Amino acid sequence: MLINEQLKTVLFDVDGTLFDTMPSLSAANNVVLKQAGLREISTSLLRPALNEGLRAMFRKSIALQTAPVDDEVALRLENEFLQQYMQDWLASATLYPHLHETLSTLKSLGLKLGICTNRDRVSTEYLLAQSRVAEFFEHIVGLDDAPRPKPAADPLLLALERMGGTTTDALFVGDSSTDATCARLAHVRFAGHLGGYALQSADLEPNVLVFSDYSDFTSWIVGHQAATDGGVHL
Repeated sequence: MLINEQLKTVLFDVDGTLFDTMPSLSAANNVVLKQAGLREISTSLLRPALNEGLRAMFRKSIALQTAPVDDEVALRLENEFLQQYMQDWLASATLYPHLHETLSTLKSLGLKLGICTNRDRVSTEYLLAQSRVAEFFEHIVGLDDAPRPKPAADPLLLALERMGGTTTDALFVGDSSTDATCARLAHVRFAGHLGGYALQSADLEPNVLVFSDYSDFTSWIVGHQAATDGGVHL
C-alpha cells in the first residue's frame, strides 16, 4: 500500500457510514418479534450483526431468544421482517450530517465514488435515491454481487475493477471491523467513521484517518489536494 499514491477512487459502506439505519432496522426487527410472541432484542445486541447484512441481523435476534425457534418459523419471520422493513421503515433512515456537502466536494475534486456494502442492492438504491445522493455514485457492489461478502476483500476488489480503480489509488470509508478487515485484505487505505456502529475505535484499525463528522473528513481530503496536478495525495 503506497501512502503517497494519488487518490482517485473513494468507496463507501452504507449502514453506519452513509446512513444511520440502526434505529429503523431495530424497530422493524422488534415489531416482527413482538407480533410473533418472541422477546424483543436491544439495539446494542443487534448492532454488530448488521455489518454482515440485514438477514444476518435478524438471525441474530432469533439466536438470542430464550427458547429455540423452529427453523421454518424463523425463516418466515425473517421474510416478514424484510418485507415490513422495506414497506414501513426503510425511508426513515437519515444521512449523516454534512455528508451531502462531502460528496459534492469529492466530486468537484474529480474523484470517482462508489458503494461497497453487505446490504442488498434494491434497498441500497432506494436509500441513495430517496436521500438524493444516487447521482454521486458510479457503481454499487452489494450483497451477493461478489463470491464472498465483507470482511473478505472480494466486494471491494470487484468495485475497484468495475470503476477502473486500483488498490493503490483508492480509499474505503467504513464504520466497523468488517470494513477495516475488508480494506486490509484488499490492501486498500481505510478511513473509519466513528459515528457509526463500531463497538470501539480499535475496531477501525488499521486506518489513515478516523473521524466523527464528515466536515472533518472533507477538510482532511481537501488538505491533501495536490496543487500541481489537481489530484489528492495521502
